[in-house]
Formats: sequence, C-alpha cells, structure tokens
Amino acid sequence: MNNLYTKPKAVFAAVATSLLLAACSSTADYQQQMATETAKHSYFSSHPLLQQNKATGEISQNKQWWFNYQSEQLNALVVKAQQNNLNLQSAAKRYLAAQQRLGASEAQYLPQGGLNAEATRASVANQISEEASFGIGLSWQLDLFGRISALVDAAHAAKASAYETQVAINTQVTSGVIRSFIEWQGLSLKQQIVQAQIKALEESVEVLQARVDEGFASNLDLDRTYAQLNQQLAILPQLDNQRFNLQASIAVLLASTPEQIKLTFEPELFADGLSTQLDIADSKQALLLRPEIGQAYYQLMQQTALSDSAKAALWPDISIGGFAGLLNPTNVSLSTRDDAWSVTPSISWSILSWPALKQQADAQQTLAKAAYDNYQQSIVEVIAESQVALNSLAQSQKHTEYADARLGFADNALNQAQAMYEEGQVPYLDLLSARQDALLAKQSAVDAKINLMLAKVTTYKAFSGMWSR
Repeated sequence: MNNLYTKPKAVFAAVATSLLLAACSSTADYQQQMATETAKHSYFSSHPLLQQNKATGEISQNKQWWFNYQSEQLNALVVKAQQNNLNLQSAAKRYLAAQQRLGASEAQYLPQGGLNAEATRASVANQISEEASFGIGLSWQLDLFGRISALVDAAHAAKASAYETQVAINTQVTSGVIRSFIEWQGLSLKQQIVQAQIKALEESVEVLQARVDEGFASNLDLDRTYAQLNQQLAILPQLDNQRFNLQASIAVLLASTPEQIKLTFEPELFADGLSTQLDIADSKQALLLRPEIGQAYYQLMQQTALSDSAKAALWPDISIGGFAGLLNPTNVSLSTRDDAWSVTPSISWSILSWPALKQQADAQQTLAKAAYDNYQQSIVEVIAESQVALNSLAQSQKHTEYADARLGFADNALNQAQAMYEEGQVPYLDLLSARQDALLAKQSAVDAKINLMLAKVTTYKAFSGMWSR
C-alpha cells in the first residue's frame, strides 16, 4: 500500500488537471466528459481499499452502506433523521421554490396581459361624455437577443443548485447520525471496560487491605492500588458527559430532544476483524457526483447565464402589444357592433443608459469568472479530501492491528505477572504495573477500533456522490 503514496503530488495534479479541463465545457453532458477524462487516471480505480471483489459477494453495491453494520437501531435513526431533519425540510422547500421560479421564468416566453375593463363618465363645459371598453390586452416580448432564454437558463441552474444543496445536506445529516452513533457505541464499550477494571481493582483493594492488616503487605501497595482505582473512577463522568453530548447531537439531527433519544449498546459492532473494504460500486462516479462539485458547477452556470442576460440587455427590446374587445364611445351599453382590435409593434433601446448597462454586464461577467474559480477550488478540495480519507482509513487499519498486537502482549504479561506474584517470584508492584499496562493497552485498542470505524464513515462521506442521492 505504501507505493500508493510515493508520488501524491503527481497523482493529484493528474486527476485535478483532468477535472479542470472538463470544467471548461458549458454543455449539458459535462458529467460524462469529466468521467471520461478521469478514467484515464488510475489512482482511485487502483486503490486497494476501493477494489471490489464481486465474485465473493463482499460488495453489495447497496446505496445504504450503513446496512452493513446490521444494526436495526442505526437504520431507524437514519430514516428518522432523513424524514424529520429541519434543515433537510428547509432545503426541500427551497428546491420547490426554485422549481416554481423556473416556471415563472419559462412563462415569460408567452404573451403577457389579461382582461381589461374600463368605464369613464366626464363633464366638460356642461357636456357629459361616457365611454367604456372591455377586452383582452396582450404584450409579447420577442426574445431576439436571448435575454429571456438566458434568464430561463439561470433559473434552470438555480433549480439544479438547490437540488445539489439538498443532496449535500442529506449527506451531512446521514453521515452525522452514523458518526455520532458509532462514537456513542464506542464510549459505551469503553465504559464497560472501565467498570470491569474498577471491579477488579476494588477486589484487589479488599485483598490488600486484609494483607496490610495482617502485616503481609505494605501501605505502598495499597495506596498505589487506590490511585489506580480512582484514576478509573475519574474516567466514568467524562464518558457519561461525552455520551450525553453525542446523544444531543443525534437529537438535533432528528429534530428531537436528548431525553427522547433512547440508545442501547451493541457490542457486536466492534467485533474482531473489522473490515476496511468499502461498499462503493463506482468510486470515480461517487467522487465526480459529489454535491459540492454540483453546487459549484450550477452556480457557475447560473452566473454565466446571468452574464448572457446582461449582455442581451445592451440591445433593443422588441415587443408586440395588442388589444381585442368592445368599445363604445357614446354609451355604456356594449354590443358586438362596437368590437375593436389593435396591434402595436414597439422597439425600445436605452441608448443613453448604455454606459450603465455595459458596467452591469462587465460586473456580471466578472462574477461568472469568480464562480469558475470557486468551481475549480471545489474540485481541488474534493480530490484532496478523498485522498486524505483513504490515507486515514489505511493508517487507521494499521493502527488497529498494532494496538491489537500490543493488547495481546500486555494480556500475556499480566497473566505471567499474576502467576509469578502468586508464586512469590515478583513483588505486588510488578503485578500492579502489568495490570496498568494491560488496562492502557485495552483502552488503546478500543480507541483504535473506534477511530477505524469513524475513518470508514469519513471515507464514505468523501465518496458520497452516489449514495447521497
């Protein structure tokens, strides 16, 4: 695995360059172009943690990857969060509003206007006149220079960006629930271990107290044991506080309160032999479809369309107005004999406003260039984040292996020290030291397992382009 990190800069530059080249395209099939470009590079496709052994059935290709933990409790929490999270609901409403604004923009292609009814009675020099009209007034702006089309394109991009925002929030909510749940479970496992150590130390204190009373042991041994006991007791309130904080984090994601979140400990989550294999059907697509890239891309498309609209505003507005209805200049009793219609072509060109309109067009073009820079930056960040996540997962796996090995040797040393102490070959302080080493090794092994599981969650989040949708 080490050879995968010998030239990270070269690999990063190759993948980033291919993605940025694809970003130059403003066509609708940009995702396909990006996938084609990145397919030429083998970093993600050759990474051992992303290899998929379909023959053995290890990869289920299930978008709901958290099902692999086989925890009904976790599955229920994720479903409830996706249904109740207020940020998700707000994003869904903003997406609906973007759809409605798109409909309003597309309606500008059609003639505008409506029914008109008017009646007037006037007196001039004691001469009374009456007139009335009833009909339909229309105004149709011809989109000869593409201003309306550009605004519609901007509305399309705004709608797509709103959807990507919804996907991004769903990713944050889902991974947040899973991460907090795993951390809570890990702290519960640590709490059980600490309680077992406390029980063992309390038994040792009882034995030592009797030996001190009988003169077979010193107060030094007893005080050292008391010190270890209180060290473990001090850990419990910290664990309780951390577990409550995680419970509150889950409650916020579920739009609930901490006391309404009831979690139960599932020790089987931390079974030996935790796998780092990722259940990702297509790692490149999972990366390219990240909502952060989509958001930046559609914001770029929106700013580009607004720039086109601002440029079109420099040219004349051509429209056709019309009226069809009934007129009666002599009395208010309208009849079909008084029908009338009119067609009024018009052209309007704000020549005197040209400097101001030109400045607005230049400003919008600058905003489009800034959006393109943001798009490039989002690609760079996504690539770096994914590589960091993979590296962290690989190193966490190594850390877990070393921590487990340390725990095995520490347990062997404790068993040997216990036997030698019972035979009178070593003093009690050696047994106490061996017990302290075993305790620290067990806590380190638990921390390593928790970090490994959290690193896996982080990696799934880094490759969330498919499952988050």
